[in-house]
Amino acid sequence: LQGWKLTVRKIGKGTGKNAPLYKAKARELMAKCQTAVPAWIMPINKALESLDPKNNKFDVIIVDEASQSDVCSLAIAYMAKKLIVVGDDKQVSPMAVGSEIDQINALIKIYLDGVIPNSHLYTPTTSLYDVASMTFQPLLLKEHFRSVPEIIGFSNSLSYDFKIKPLRDASSSNLLPAVVNYRVADGKREASRKENPKESKAIVSLLMACMEQPEYERKTFGVISMRGEEQAKRIQALIFENIDPKDIESRKILCGIASNFQGDERDVIFLSLVDSNPGEGPLNMQEFGPNEAYRKRYNVATSRAKDQLWVVDSL
Repeated sequence: LQGWKLTVRKIGKGTGKNAPLYKAKARELMAKCQTAVPAWIMPINKALESLDPKNNKFDVIIVDEASQSDVCSLAIAYMAKKLIVVGDDKQVSPMAVGSEIDQINALIKIYLDGVIPNSHLYTPTTSLYDVASMTFQPLLLKEHFRSVPEIIGFSNSLSYDFKIKPLRDASSSNLLPAVVNYRVADGKREASRKENPKESKAIVSLLMACMEQPEYERKTFGVISMRGEEQAKRIQALIFENIDPKDIESRKILCGIASNFQGDERDVIFLSLVDSNPGEGPLNMQEFGPNEAYRKRYNVATSRAKDQLWVVDSL
């Protein structure tokens, strides 16, 4: 085990001259390590890199957050006698940014057409969860323990047809109200950019103010930009400028987009909607987007909050 651990450490980023040698040795050692430790927890890419499909076989492999795993993750199934696929197709799925669609379609035509049912669906935007649901009937887990009912109620309406049963009592949280709408009166999205400077400052000010209140003692915080990474990076920079690093660590303050938070949670979440009305007219209506990407983004973002959700907007 120690030999495998040191070998993996020497692989580093995998770009060195000896990286292929160390990777081969790591796979070789893993065959012995598996006999000593029956259960292994690792990301799929690390598992495929570290395990030898010829020698490493598992009775059961559980893939968590399978709705975020693309079709390349199918390779892990080769090592399993049984596969448990855990995910949610109503949450963020693979985006496949920068994929060469023409090349992929050509490969599907050469290798998969007439061999695998629904071969046209084996694209970078199809998740491992989607592949499993083509053959097996998913089992919906209806009980929800994370968020107070007022918060999960939005996702229940938006994505789950009110099938989710909130089992957490509203009185279990001392942060009231559970959902707060905060409008930044002079907030404005910068033209052609996904940033709203006034909204960024308002969120950091609210975050700092909350941290000073006794009812927020030991509460953790997250900030999610609903319009891309630019706003998240701007808010993150302001957090580093104005909040002590010790507090950032102890409060687990994380700033990002919805997909960064999938599988994660915080006591308090701030949503930055970023958008503002163009002039005096109404805001353009936004539909659910390709592959329902926007619906999934809002479902994930709102359901990360356990006790309180702040919706910060400039509408």
